[in-house]
Amino acid sequence: MKPGLVVFVLVFVSACGGVEDEAGRALRAYNEALVLAYRTSDPAVLAEVATERELRKVRVLIDLKKASRLVLESTLEELEVTSAEPCGTDCLVAETRERWRYYDRPLDPGKPPGVVFVVDTALRYELIRQDGAWKMDKGRTLTSTYLEPPGYRPEEHRPHGTEPTGGFMGWT
Repeated sequence: MKPGLVVFVLVFVSACGGVEDEAGRALRAYNEALVLAYRTSDPAVLAEVATERELRKVRVLIDLKKASRLVLESTLEELEVTSAEPCGTDCLVAETRERWRYYDRPLDPGKPPGVVFVVDTALRYELIRQDGAWKMDKGRTLTSTYLEPPGYRPEEHRPHGTEPTGGFMGWT
């Protein structure tokens, strides 16, 4: 192999790992803030890690939970960045495999917590660099497999006449 080609390959491989590492750090920070936002019913904690578009979406979902007197309790158990690539100078697309555990906690005393769900999901994130930091702008669920409760199929539990979103935690 020619020396110039070896250097090119090494730079390319390290750059790919760098992009995946950057995406992983940004997505972990986003998911930590997302968990906190739902737990505290305060989407403002996302301001450092999400764009205004994402912040507005989460605010609506939190308001729906609050109106139902519920708080989403969630835990990200696993996150693996399966791919990450630039889509411009200040844009990054990353795909992940994640395992989440979540349930609705009622705000009214004495009411039992909701069903605990455990889901393996593949997600696609679009990140944008703003103010020198990567921020989550848009997310899309690619696949979801519910591990708990056993045999749970979300399409069997949606209201009659509604279309499945295919989404996870409010994503399309």
